[in-house]
Amino acid sequence: SYALQGVAAEKANAEHLRLMRTVLPGSENFTLEPYAGEDANIVSVHKGENGFVVETRTYGYAGDITMYVGVSNDGKVTGLVVNDMQETYGLGAEALTDHVFLAQFPNKGGNFTVATHGADASSGATGDAAATAGEDIEVDAITGATVTSKAIARSVSSAVAYVTGAEVTSSATTWGG
Repeated sequence: SYALQGVAAEKANAEHLRLMRTVLPGSENFTLEPYAGEDANIVSVHKGENGFVVETRTYGYAGDITMYVGVSNDGKVTGLVVNDMQETYGLGAEALTDHVFLAQFPNKGGNFTVATHGADASSGATGDAAATAGEDIEVDAITGATVTSKAIARSVSSAVAYVTGAEVTSSATTWGG
C-alpha cells in the first residue's frame, strides 16, 4: 500500500500542474510564493512565467469552495476552475459546470460583485450594489445560487487584488534560466 501512496501523490501533483496550466495559459512552470498577507481567502500563490495562479478558499452556502484563479501579470483573469465544493446539488453545485457564469470573469480585472436584481429573499442579499464606479465589475449570479456566486466572485476578486498589489510590492524571486 505504501508504494501506491507515492503513485497517488504523483497523480495529484500532475493534476494540480494541469489545472494551473489550464487557468494560466502560457505558463509551464510554477513556483510556490510565500503568502503572509491579510486576505483569508487566499490559500496559496503560485508564480508562473506570465502571471500567477492563486488558490482560494471561501465559504459558500453549504461549505468551503476551493478554486484556482489564473491572473496575468497585468491583473486580468486568465481562467478559473472550481476545484472542490460542497454546494447544494442542482443549485450552487452548478458553479462547477456553469460556463455562462464562469465565462463572465476572464479578460477582466477588478473587484467582482454579483448582481442581485431584486435580491433573492433567502440569500440575505439586499439588492444594493455597494459599488465604486469604474472599479467594480458586476456579474450575473447563477440562478438560485446567489450565495455561491458571491463566494466565487470574492475568490476571483482576492486573486486579482493579490496580483495587482504584487506587481508593486512583490519580493518574489525573478525568473531566469
